[in-house]
Amino acid sequence: MNEIHCHNCGGFITDPSTVWYQAPATVAPAKPHNGLCACIPSIVYGPSPAYLAWPGLATFSSIERSKAAARN
Repeated sequence: MNEIHCHNCGGFITDPSTVWYQAPATVAPAKPHNGLCACIPSIVYGPSPAYLAWPGLATFSSIERSKAAARN
């Protein structure tokens, strides 16, 4: 499993189920360090791994591409 660090404090997140995923911010994330994250909730900028692993996402994208190509 990859290490995941809080973008708010830079601490190591021990329980990924408590992470709050947000859209990328205009400020740079905190520099990762070896300490534990004490934020509640821990913040990570970017999409959730569960969202990226959604089985219908790739199919949906190819369907949308097909519809767009048919309209052109």
